Amino acid sequence: MVTLKPKIMKNRIYILTAISLFLVLSACNTEDPMPVSALFTTNIQNNLQVGQKFTVYTSESNGEFLTYFKGNSEETSYGTGYGTGMELGTDSLVLSSYVSEGTYTFTLVATSYGNWGETVNQDVQSIDIVVVAAE
Repeated sequence: MVTLKPKIMKNRIYILTAISLFLVLSACNTEDPMPVSALFTTNIQNNLQVGQKFTVYTSESNGEFLTYFKGNSEETSYGTGYGTGMELGTDSLVLSSYVSEGTYTFTLVATSYGNWGETVNQDVQSIDIVVVAAE
C-alpha cells in the first residue's frame, strides 16, 4: 500500500483547487447574455376598481432578472424608483390593486448580463392601468 506524506497530499489539493478555479473562471468570462423578453398580459378587462386585485401573466417573459414596477408612486415607478424582483419561472403574479383613483403605469423589465457584466440585454414593457372608484 502506498501512503502519501501529508505535505505531498496538501500540495496536490492546492494544485487541484487552483486548476478547478481557473477552469470555472475562464469558462464564464465570455458568455453572452441570454435573450430577454418582458412580454406579459393581465386579466384587466376595462378599468380596475380601487382595491381590486389583478393578475399579471408572465409565462412569455424570460431573462436572468424580472422586475416589476407598480407605478403607484415615484418610488415604485420605472426610471425613478425601485422595482420588485420576481422569482424566475413564475407564470403569474397576483397583485393588490391601487388604493386611489388615477392612471398608473405598470412596467415589467427583463434583464440578463454577460461578459462579466459588460454586456446587458434588457427589454421593457409597460401598460397604463386606469383605476376608478369602487361601485
